[in-house]
Amino acid sequence: MAPSGTPKERTTADAPASPPATVYAFGDFELDAPLFELRRAGDKVRIEPKVLDLLLVLVRSRDRIVQKSEILETLWPGVTVSEASIWRVVLEARRALGDAEQRTIVTVRGRGFRFAANVTESPAAAREAPTHAPTLTQTQAAAPDRSFVGREAALAAVGARLTEAMPGRGSLVWLSGEAGIGKTRMADEIAQMARGRGATVLTAHAHLGIEVPPLQLWADLVRKHTRDRSDDASKQLLAAAGPLLRGEEPKEPGELFALFEAVSRSFADPSRERPLVVVIDDLHAADEPSLRLLELLAREVRHNAWLIAATYRDGAVPPDGRGHALGGLIASTGSLAIPLRRFSLKEVARLVEVHTGTPPSSRFAEALLDRSGGNPLYLEQLLKTEWAEGALRVAAQELASTLDLQRGLIETVGRHLDGMSGPGRELLTLAAVLGKEFQLAELAVASGLAPELLLDHVDEAVRASVLVPAGEGRHRFSHVLVRDVLYRRVSSAERVALHRRVGEALLAHYGDAIDAYAGQVANHLLRGLPGADPERAIELGMRAAERQAKLGRYKEAAKLWVRTATALSHLSGGDARRVTVQLGLAKALEGGGPPSEAREAFLDAAVLAETFRCPQQLAEAALGYAALDGDVTRRRALLEQSLTALASAEGDAARGLKALVRAALDGDRPE
Repeated sequence: MAPSGTPKERTTADAPASPPATVYAFGDFELDAPLFELRRAGDKVRIEPKVLDLLLVLVRSRDRIVQKSEILETLWPGVTVSEASIWRVVLEARRALGDAEQRTIVTVRGRGFRFAANVTESPAAAREAPTHAPTLTQTQAAAPDRSFVGREAALAAVGARLTEAMPGRGSLVWLSGEAGIGKTRMADEIAQMARGRGATVLTAHAHLGIEVPPLQLWADLVRKHTRDRSDDASKQLLAAAGPLLRGEEPKEPGELFALFEAVSRSFADPSRERPLVVVIDDLHAADEPSLRLLELLAREVRHNAWLIAATYRDGAVPPDGRGHALGGLIASTGSLAIPLRRFSLKEVARLVEVHTGTPPSSRFAEALLDRSGGNPLYLEQLLKTEWAEGALRVAAQELASTLDLQRGLIETVGRHLDGMSGPGRELLTLAAVLGKEFQLAELAVASGLAPELLLDHVDEAVRASVLVPAGEGRHRFSHVLVRDVLYRRVSSAERVALHRRVGEALLAHYGDAIDAYAGQVANHLLRGLPGADPERAIELGMRAAERQAKLGRYKEAAKLWVRTATALSHLSGGDARRVTVQLGLAKALEGGGPPSEAREAFLDAAVLAETFRCPQQLAEAALGYAALDGDVTRRRALLEQSLTALASAEGDAARGLKALVRAALDGDRPE
């Protein structure tokens, strides 16, 4: 036993377990714990010690949400600081990682932060490249990232191609999909998986909408491939790529072929004993010389330990030389094409649980799927809205029927529309006014465009995955969010003007057949106020609402009655149609709304009926209120009031109402 007053020596077993000396790899980065440094593509990144501390905390706890209190206690032990200090360090960490879209360090509102990138670990002492080409039995694949939802099968298919490439049977892999579908994330996962299997990985990104010199994509790959290499093949590659690295265009056709030969020799150099994986993101944005060079290289891939994986966006392949070159690549022998699909309902629910730590209700997951169309980027943006946070907070996970589109969500969807032509976006805005689904014939009437031009713009939207065919002569928006953003990006005045334009165009188009389309046309005319003809809007609104009620579509009828009541406000207050409209609303709510709302609507109808001296409608309102078990005292008062009003009324309808009112009063008398 230790002497009294002397601290007992801490044994190895007593000491707290320290994190192992580990290097964490994710994307192009390595977080070296023992050297306490962050490297990108082998180059040290200069950042503050607190930022490195934060990264280590998040990476080591990547399987859970790290609370803000835990970060405060770890980074500033015994020091009182505000949460602003956390946000500053998080901001610096995101800047260091180029994580502007917050896909690596994810903010979980009200909880903390989560590290979402796929991470592989290796002992610090084993960081050097192996002296022999690794096999699957020597090198384990990266542990699956639980936050990588919905792409497991696709990643497994690429993994199988990587296994084939290791002994020298290379492959080409093409990943396609719409904007926001997760192509870049998938490319990152492939790169990370390849590193975990011991491959040399080169990554590049073609820049869309930015003026870059031709072959800049290959200049980036050459720099990365020749960094820290001094073999003859690399020296020859640097010599051949000299003008390219200086931003100069090839002046002679032979220069491109000479560059290809140098790249091919360097990639296939026997002194490089590890398989080579080249990952290119957004290949649809590459210039034609870059695609031609890749096309030449693709011919050699089946005879080398290479895997070339590239992503491209659906509908973004231009119909020019670049398009032909990319098409030839995708059709290359031995290619594997993987179209990335949208998430299913089950995958949406899984993504919500991963990002928030809370499993969603089936209703909330269905609403997310409906609004986003299963697009992962839209889903992530939706989860940042107050609408989603509110739905996750309440126990029953009830959610509002309308979504408050926040600026970040609007900008995200807007960027995906920016690739379309100006006239194409204008036509889509008009289509958004027509609704989530619309007829091409009605879009043609509203736009006034010639059929050929209309179809050209619609085809452009289909190629961009904004619209999808929905049956003969019909199209719909692929994501409800896209339609909502288009509709809400225009001002209130513009929306009113567009509804008026559509309503008047359809009214003229349908002519004598308007009854069959009254509801649709009335909606546009009612929303086109002020400006549209209120009398015509009110007339059509009342006809359409009555028709919907007869068909049992009470919710649709109620919406039309409400809009018609709003239209009446544009006229003088002495219009007795207010009684008919209010009574129609009450009956629609009785058929398909909460009883409390229906009771209030019948009371309002009774007040209006008395004001405009409409005894029969007063009786209908009183009977409707009584049927809903309203307050006994008020119920009897209304019934007696209506019976008095009916006293002087004549005719079969009046006599029938009197009998019904008396029966209701008799039923209220105590036994």
